[in-house]
Amino acid sequence: MSDATDAPGDGETLVFECDLEAPLEQVWRAISTPEIREAWLGEPEAGPSEVTRAEPGSRLDLVWPTREGDGLVSFEISEGEGAGTHLTIVHRMFAPNVVVLRPARTVVATASSWRMAA
Repeated sequence: MSDATDAPGDGETLVFECDLEAPLEQVWRAISTPEIREAWLGEPEAGPSEVTRAEPGSRLDLVWPTREGDGLVSFEISEGEGAGTHLTIVHRMFAPNVVVLRPARTVVATASSWRMAA
């Protein structure tokens, strides 16, 4: 499984793990074929995904665009129990492209004595 410390930026990381009753080759085909992957996971909401790393049979990394900013989705597969496959999906969000406004207000005095909320 990926080490969460290699997450880009100051964003959040989500990790999903499961064991599938399918051979490794079939799972690799499902995650590496865009049409099959999109039928399973849906399309990215803010444009097409882009492959940044592909290690056939073991790992696929995609830049996954969202309205909040781009993320990096890593699919890691390994042999599981019996003829199955262990799948780990790690979604790392880059630092968001939006400014979060906090409900708390701070009053700042300006040089001309005007006060404004910051």
